[in-house]
Amino acid sequence: MIWAIIAVSCAFALVGLTAYTGLWRSWTRSWSADRIFPTAFLGFGGICLGVFAALLSTHAFVLTAVMMIAAFVLILVAVGLFVFGVPAWLTPRWYRHRSST
Repeated sequence: MIWAIIAVSCAFALVGLTAYTGLWRSWTRSWSADRIFPTAFLGFGGICLGVFAALLSTHAFVLTAVMMIAAFVLILVAVGLFVFGVPAWLTPRWYRHRSST
């Protein structure tokens, strides 16, 4: 189950990163930044959640706590971006340039 969480989270992170870096730009024709860019935060939060779950049975208490806090913060940021929208300063330069023309 932990590996499934990490695998799905990696897919979300990959979608968000390819969109953010500009390697995948065709999504701008049908979706808004409010639906694509937060997936990177959601993916990294899920990866941290999977690492947290994997570390629960170990004695790495500090790393487990850090992963738990990072997962919570990243997923909370992703939900906030999905709900309230992505501010312009958080979008990449190529997207701001494309939106202004």
